[in-house]
Amino acid sequence: MTLERYFHMLGGTGESSYAANSTLQKRIASGAMFLVEEAVELLVSAIPSSKTSLVFADLGCATGANTFVMLSAAMEAMSTTCTKLGRPIPEIQLLLNDLPGNDFNALLGPVLSSYKQKINESMSESGSIPFYTAAAPGSFYERLFPKRSVHFIYSSACLHWLSQVPLGLNSTTEGPINKGSFWISKKSPPNVSKMYLEQFQRDFSSFLKFRREEVHSEGHMVLIIPGRLSADPSTEESAVWISWYEEGLQDLVSKGIVKAADVDSFNIPLYFPSMSEVKSIINMEGSFEVIQEDVYEILYSDGLDAIPADIANIWEKIINISRAVLEPLLISHFGNSIIEPLFSSTLPKIYAKQFFKEKYKSANLAISLKKK
Repeated sequence: MTLERYFHMLGGTGESSYAANSTLQKRIASGAMFLVEEAVELLVSAIPSSKTSLVFADLGCATGANTFVMLSAAMEAMSTTCTKLGRPIPEIQLLLNDLPGNDFNALLGPVLSSYKQKINESMSESGSIPFYTAAAPGSFYERLFPKRSVHFIYSSACLHWLSQVPLGLNSTTEGPINKGSFWISKKSPPNVSKMYLEQFQRDFSSFLKFRREEVHSEGHMVLIIPGRLSADPSTEESAVWISWYEEGLQDLVSKGIVKAADVDSFNIPLYFPSMSEVKSIINMEGSFEVIQEDVYEILYSDGLDAIPADIANIWEKIINISRAVLEPLLISHFGNSIIEPLFSSTLPKIYAKQFFKEKYKSANLAISLKKK
């Protein structure tokens, strides 16, 4: 199961779209903007004053306005640093990358126009920075840009997605080895977590190898990766909602809507690493130096802009946060017929029972890197 063929966030601007349900991802990104500001300050201070333009890239930009959270922070840092150094502010070329199925039309249409207006209004005339955007579709586990062409690379809430389901999960003669689960759970055989870790190691090593080719000699990267605090990869601390989806699919099996064999063969290409696993791969690959790191948690309930006045609508709003991400994966494996019963009937009952039992949190790993 290769993600590039079919995976994308739900496009458009409708009620279940990613653009309308990505407040949680925005708050995850906002927690590490100080790393973006510091990295841009170091970058601007190191390049020649004659440099008139810089190339930034957001890898895994998705749709909606979240991609411009980074740009706003970077522009403020550039303006402040250049003013302090008494030098002209370079223009910015912003490259927006995601898989080919991403809704780039929504991103580069009204969303971009709205943000350009907001950015220009929030900065003084002297601090206004021209920026130019371009879509760069493709997998960030492959080469995307010319050699040494990008000065700053940013990626938020993306690198926990693997390039594919780990090899071996469904290829044994005995059938699927992770029956009853579609991720790493307490009931998964021990080799399942090993397969997921090895896939993450391969993918993240590839990511670093290709960025090494693309990043300028003075270039920086800031990566924000949903991860975990525990050494145990089967912990639900960052993915408790996955167990709720598993419960929902089993309910559909009991009702004859979904075949048990289809659930047993379904696996999500997702891995929440620890900071030690991330840093181990960075050190082993050897192209980048860790400048700064941070680990912080965000409440899942922060994904709601506000609690709906009508309590009947709260579960739809909460479920849409994960639906905007998972629906394309579910359709690719089970077909469209699963969507209505799962999201309109089964999951609301499970979420109503589970969501407010405790304050569920997402652990996030933020790391600032400089090319060696």
